[in-house]
Amino acid sequence: MITAVAIGVSAFFSMQLYATILIGAIFWLVVVLSAQYSIAISLPYRTYLFVFLVIMVSAFVGAFALFNHYQEEVKTYKQKFATNLLQDNDVLGEYLLEEIAVKISKDRFIQSKMKGPYIDAGFIKRKISRQYLRKYFDKYETNVLLFDSEGQNLVSADTTAATLQELLRKYNTPETQTERDNLYLIKDPSKYNARTYFQVIEVPISNFMKGSVVLQLTLKRMLPHSLLPELLSDQQYNQPFRIDLLSFAIYENNNLSYSEGEYDYATNFDTVHIKHSEFYHDGHNQGDYHHFGVAAGPDKVLVVTNQKYSAKEVLSNFSFMFLVYISGFIVLSILLLLFRRRYIREFSPNFSTKIQVFLNFGILLPLLLVSIATASLVTSSYKKDLMNTYEQRGKAVQENLNEFIASGSFERRGVLQRRVSEIASISETDINLYDRNGHLLTTSQPLIFDTGLLSELINPQAYAAISERQALRVLLEEHAGNMTFNSVYLPLRIDNDPTSLIGFVGIPFFDSEKELDLKLIELITTTMNIFTVMFIMFMILTFFASRALTVPLRMLADKLKRTSLTGKNKMLAYEGADEIGMLVNEYNRMLLTLEQNKEELAMQEKEAAWREMARQVAHEIKNPLTPMKLSLQYLQKAISEKKPNTEQLIEKISHTLITQINILSDIATSFSSFTSMPEPKKEQINVAAALRKSADLHNDPATAVVDTTITANEVIVMADESLMVRTFNNLLLNAIQAVPATRKPHINISLTQEAGDKVLISIQDNGNGIPEEIRGKVFIPNFSTKYTGSGIGLAVAKRGIENAGGQIWFETEEGRGTTFYISLPLAKV
Repeated sequence: MITAVAIGVSAFFSMQLYATILIGAIFWLVVVLSAQYSIAISLPYRTYLFVFLVIMVSAFVGAFALFNHYQEEVKTYKQKFATNLLQDNDVLGEYLLEEIAVKISKDRFIQSKMKGPYIDAGFIKRKISRQYLRKYFDKYETNVLLFDSEGQNLVSADTTAATLQELLRKYNTPETQTERDNLYLIKDPSKYNARTYFQVIEVPISNFMKGSVVLQLTLKRMLPHSLLPELLSDQQYNQPFRIDLLSFAIYENNNLSYSEGEYDYATNFDTVHIKHSEFYHDGHNQGDYHHFGVAAGPDKVLVVTNQKYSAKEVLSNFSFMFLVYISGFIVLSILLLLFRRRYIREFSPNFSTKIQVFLNFGILLPLLLVSIATASLVTSSYKKDLMNTYEQRGKAVQENLNEFIASGSFERRGVLQRRVSEIASISETDINLYDRNGHLLTTSQPLIFDTGLLSELINPQAYAAISERQALRVLLEEHAGNMTFNSVYLPLRIDNDPTSLIGFVGIPFFDSEKELDLKLIELITTTMNIFTVMFIMFMILTFFASRALTVPLRMLADKLKRTSLTGKNKMLAYEGADEIGMLVNEYNRMLLTLEQNKEELAMQEKEAAWREMARQVAHEIKNPLTPMKLSLQYLQKAISEKKPNTEQLIEKISHTLITQINILSDIATSFSSFTSMPEPKKEQINVAAALRKSADLHNDPATAVVDTTITANEVIVMADESLMVRTFNNLLLNAIQAVPATRKPHINISLTQEAGDKVLISIQDNGNGIPEEIRGKVFIPNFSTKYTGSGIGLAVAKRGIENAGGQIWFETEEGRGTTFYISLPLAKV
């Protein structure tokens, strides 16, 4: 069993450690994931998410810091509480009483008030209570007794003993004597830690006579609904823990000998705790309670018990810290936006963030309003129930006092005092009894009036309501210092006759504010916990909800991004009949229309291409036909005129015709090759080696200077090798031919690898460049700036490079030259 308790304690602290580690792990996991998916999560939302996580972790750490601080405070308080309980006498109090006795005996005002036929007992009591018995002695209930030089009572109503001699015979015994002169300690064997001090003080009232002041100090055992503890407590002696929440017990030889408080030690407490050493250092948990042991002797143990710090309180601390941090963040954000208004203009949340914001405000604002309305209704209902309870309790006190009045003992002050104290103890309230003129007759807490905290006159509103308007009861709100409390005033009548009013009874209820505050705190705490938990839950739910709602939109955006006129476009599948479904249907309908338009456009492009090609072919054929026709007409004329050089002319014209026929044949062959070009085949080739071979082929120092910057490493791409070689040869030949005869061709060839797994090839010449008006026709089939060119080479090169997944383009500057670029994706080896 002992081992199980130790394991339970260690497990509790291990739980804190594991919870801290778990929160930290979740925090860093979210940070890493948001960094990994930075494209999916926008920067403003990632910043907001990071701030939210920092606030959560800070609130969690703060909650556990408060928990640990509370545990230390409670342990320290329990140790002090146990020490005070185990003390047989109040050492410091006895020392202070000795000093006070000397001061009172020398007090000139007290001496003067005890002289003469009229004794101002009220002044003496107030002066002693307010001046000499404040602060430390607030934990004692004080009564001041006055005696003349012969030991007779100066105010008989203030004591139950007839003379000073009778008091001394009763209390001046070896069992009650202390180390201090004239100081006696009386203990109640039936009650633990119940003690009363009697301090006898001789006060000179003349050169030959001495009076006596007896201070009776009883350690307070306050009633649960008493006003006295709060009114008379001094702030420097206040404890951070309510004493009414503690229970304690004395165990001797593992047997219960005494207990006090709400906890049932006989039934619930397991005595095995007493045998464990950890029980006396940190205490043990058992059920919903925490027990702390203090050794009071060899076989005697004092056990102090309170309800343990529950998970609800930890959650309350977390909720409080979380809401404080959130409020601070919101206030700082508002101030920042007020001073930096450009942030408002620059703030442009995405659709997902807007959904989350609207969902959060749409749920949390009604929740806040409902919480406020519920708190108001509960507060009002509890106030009403509390007032009814006070009236019922006041009625019970009134009935008891009416019975006492009927017995005819109302005029006997001593009997009246005892009866009021008995009724106050039974009803657990403080009772103030007034005569029919509103003057205080007696009270269960005389110290309140002795210290001047409450007036000895009845509240005028209560007096007027009962005596003049015949009110059955009056409930009023009153003040004493900074304290606010409710009081019930009721009439006292003989045989309940409305015309025979003989007094008033007043019952102050300090717990009217205290209990209401506790209820409000509990309500606010519960509301705060619910609000915080729902806030966090809604933050998480709205995050996933916004993602779920925007998934079709992101998918649609991705499809729109990939939609092209050349590739195959896939339709979207969405089963919902909502607005997104309508958008998807419109997208699919657009794709169908796009496909139809693509087919029509392709047919139109083919027809236009064939028309252009036919025009170009006709133009190219007409060019050599004209000189052929002129040559034949010239020959025909020479023959008809029978010129002498006919044979030479025939030979010359025949040579011209053969040349032009060869040109026509080349034109036909070129166009035939373009239209019937086989589909390029993709294979892994070393493009660096192919480029190097083409450069070496055209590197003739006599005709052109070729500089190369080509890596020696293999550069593998997926392409048709023969097509790549023809392309490089065509570009190099065009570059050399583009240089005018007035300068020597200078060609720069380079091959570099780029980021994104691509290779870039550039071929630069120092020619005249390409004029602005023909730059758009460079890659059109059958377009050429050379007399002998067919215009097919660059068109074939563009087709082959794009088939390999690459691009070809050029940059030119008239008078300085042209650079052709080829970009190809690297093959995955």
